Amino acid sequence: MKEKESFIRITGHFKDYAYINFEEYVNDLDEVKNMSLYRSWQYAVVDRKLLWCKEAVSFFKKMSVIVIYFDDDYEDVIKSIKTTVTKPAGKSVENKSYSEKNNDLKPEEKIRYIERQKVIEKKVYTGIEKKTVIISNLTKCAGSTTLTLNLAKYLSNLKILSAVIEPPIEYPTLFHWMGIEERLNKGSGDGINDFYSYPHKIWKNKSLKPGSEYIFDNIAWIVPDDRREKIESWDYNQMIKLIYASSLCPITFIDIGSNIGHASVKPILSNVDEILVVIDPFPTYCMGQNNKLEELLKLKEEGFSIHFIVNKWNSGVKDKDFLSYLGCEPAAFIPAINLEYLYKANYSSSISCSYREVFEKLEKPLEKILSLFIQKKFLKSPAPEEGSRSVLERMKSFKFKIFRV
Repeated sequence: MKEKESFIRITGHFKDYAYINFEEYVNDLDEVKNMSLYRSWQYAVVDRKLLWCKEAVSFFKKMSVIVIYFDDDYEDVIKSIKTTVTKPAGKSVENKSYSEKNNDLKPEEKIRYIERQKVIEKKVYTGIEKKTVIISNLTKCAGSTTLTLNLAKYLSNLKILSAVIEPPIEYPTLFHWMGIEERLNKGSGDGINDFYSYPHKIWKNKSLKPGSEYIFDNIAWIVPDDRREKIESWDYNQMIKLIYASSLCPITFIDIGSNIGHASVKPILSNVDEILVVIDPFPTYCMGQNNKLEELLKLKEEGFSIHFIVNKWNSGVKDKDFLSYLGCEPAAFIPAINLEYLYKANYSSSISCSYREVFEKLEKPLEKILSLFIQKKFLKSPAPEEGSRSVLERMKSFKFKIFRV
């Protein structure tokens, strides 16, 4: 709100509405953005007279927050709030008797207690040191992208904001993997212009607009928009710009796939905090990458913070033979996951460890990996939140693109 008096007048009307909780008066967008790191909202009331009204609306849309506009008409905005904010079943609203209000004291205390817990979450977030982590495959399709997403989801469940960066080295996958186009189309914006493609801006040597991260599920998605033209080349300077394009998140994951030797990647290895190398223990795949493994082991001896993560670990692997080949102790072993869940997650534009069956198998190895660069006291077990969304429209769109080309 531009004026505090307006805020007081509007919130005062809803003082007896137990199911509607307002934040304190805020008239600075940076403060709102900081609060979003440890709080989440369903609705936002935005005063059109604010100089930063457009920017605020854009920010809330990216956060999937429903916007209610205030145009100096108090009756109208109060009516809009009542219409938009639905009352949960079984809850009384206003004109309560004194005894009814007393009976509601306990629920009110619970609500306030949760808010205090959120303040604790803020302390957790601010206590985490900023880290940049590269995730790479030793062999193609070893699982760097799946690991990247699961690590980000684990932190998301802890309300720790992380960034996922996909450099435009190969054909981009995450934009479609996470159903971003579908999410944009469900909003009230104009689709393609609602997503800020940092890689395309950098490739075209455009000035970057601060605070343009696309965020959902406590993850900032700094990935190429594959509806746009293909990025034909990518160099070291562009990579540096991409990595430091956003300073919003304490943890940044960079998924480079099998491109650790790429001209834009190799020079930045000394600039990042951690390098995770994902290995598929299938012998034929490993033997084809002996030279690459030797080079990584040499870098590790020279002081680079390289950690090997063994993915798809199963009873068919001969432990002694594999560990002898690797020549060092892996940082973690990730068990083989039933492909049913990997496909199910991709079809629903979600992340595999969102499913409890997967999370129960991955919890310990994910926590072990994250403890390499985050203090263990911040890594309490998060509860997975399952979700499913139709992928039919996404597949149709993708099919159309193939035929159009």
